[in-house]
Amino acid sequence: MANESKTVKLKVFRFDPDIDKEPRYDTYEVETSVGYSVLNALQYIVENIDPTLSFYVSCRIGVCLGCMVRINGKVLRSCSTMLTEDVTLEPADMKRVLKDLTMKAKHTIEE
Repeated sequence: MANESKTVKLKVFRFDPDIDKEPRYDTYEVETSVGYSVLNALQYIVENIDPTLSFYVSCRIGVCLGCMVRINGKVLRSCSTMLTEDVTLEPADMKRVLKDLTMKAKHTIEE
């Protein structure tokens, strides 16, 4: 019973400032089980449902902070947050959106 899978919904912020006039949310259904992270679900969505979804990932072990997203209103690492229920995903900082969940770096060479 501990490894039973279940279907959860991910309501994901979508916005490409080069194309979209307003942000929107798309909802995806994903099968999850014990040990399945929000990042695993995002990767599944890109590989199997919607290859246009944009998010950042680097180390995948909770060290680099590159995968930070707002999960149900709290800024958390997507790689180490387990997916156990329906979630709403948004960029950690709405002012820095490049596309969807991907944000501009805080510091650039020009700054």
